[in-house]
Amino acid sequence: MLALLFDPNAGAAGDMIMASLLDLGADEKRVRKAVESVGCSLEIAREEKGHIAATRVRVSSDRRYHSLEEAVSILQGSSLEGEALRRALAALDILAEAESRVHNIPKSRAHFHEVGALDALADIAGSCEAASSLETEVILSRPVSVGGGYVQSAHGLLPVPGPAALEILRAWDIPWMGGPVDDELLTPTGAALLAAIVDEFVPRFPLIEAERVGYGAGSRDLAVPNLLRVLRARLAPPAGRAAGDHNNPDQQKDQVVQLESNVDDITGEILGHLIEQLMQAGALDVTVSPAVMKKGRSGNIIRVITSHEDMSNLAGMIVRETGSLGVRVFPSLHRFVAEREMKAVELEIGGETYKSAVKISRMDGHLINVKAEYEDCKGIAERAGLPLRIVIRKVEELGWRAADL
Repeated sequence: MLALLFDPNAGAAGDMIMASLLDLGADEKRVRKAVESVGCSLEIAREEKGHIAATRVRVSSDRRYHSLEEAVSILQGSSLEGEALRRALAALDILAEAESRVHNIPKSRAHFHEVGALDALADIAGSCEAASSLETEVILSRPVSVGGGYVQSAHGLLPVPGPAALEILRAWDIPWMGGPVDDELLTPTGAALLAAIVDEFVPRFPLIEAERVGYGAGSRDLAVPNLLRVLRARLAPPAGRAAGDHNNPDQQKDQVVQLESNVDDITGEILGHLIEQLMQAGALDVTVSPAVMKKGRSGNIIRVITSHEDMSNLAGMIVRETGSLGVRVFPSLHRFVAEREMKAVELEIGGETYKSAVKISRMDGHLINVKAEYEDCKGIAERAGLPLRIVIRKVEELGWRAADL
């Protein structure tokens, strides 16, 4: 699986994220167009930090946005489309939510303060377009180093991480640590972008085969190189067992992805429709579990098991159908599966013969289970005038006999 892996060991800011992705090979024309479409200019240069060559970006504008509605309108009128636009709007909403919590005001009235400059919106647009242009299957990140000490703000001297950045770290369960220097390393825009575009935070480097490394330079000179490192890599599969090991279950094992999203304000009818759509689109399994969300709101957790190939399509379907701002991805899960085959059985009722399929499951050659095909049994029950549970039992009895043949 092709992945992006952020390593924010010296923090993250919006310009550093965009610069690191450009250094990695993101489409410069698309990124420049995205930045300019929100009313900013973009300068891209090479710079050295700690004897490491990196890309540095400078976004400039003399305008500001003052409300969430205005910022949303700017993004919706930009060149961003599809996944890039969805991520950018999500990052903006995350910023607004953090500001509203910090200042105890409705999200619609959040004024953004330091993050209200239009160049911050350009950082969001450019970073999301850059990530989209790299066309990887999953985006990962190691824990974020936030720095330490205090930072000067419009509200005076504040501890690091700043209130808005800390709120985003808390609300989105982003793992973080202090240091390695006493400076502000994580900005609210950087935190919001990581929350919006990263599928999973990993405690350490996973088993990977790195293809390319990009470095995004920050604006300050620190005791450590002010760089954000990002890798384009393939997630390497775990080593298999030795050949000839007859206990090796590899022939009953495959690799799948688990998608997960928390939603609220969604009716049962919409969830039922979503389950049908996901299964028809190739999902291997879909479950919806009730949950208690923030502020005691009732909600649901949607979990989907799918192949790597169908992951992006199904994640997009969840977002479109529910309005969710994000879908978590748990990559490279190993699933042990039974060998399955379909057989047809014939059921006689009142002189009539009905056909139904049964699914027969085996593991290591041993019979595990027989399950009747629901739709076939439902049709038989309706035509024969019998309870569905009776038809299912009779069909499965025939299935068990057929499995032993």
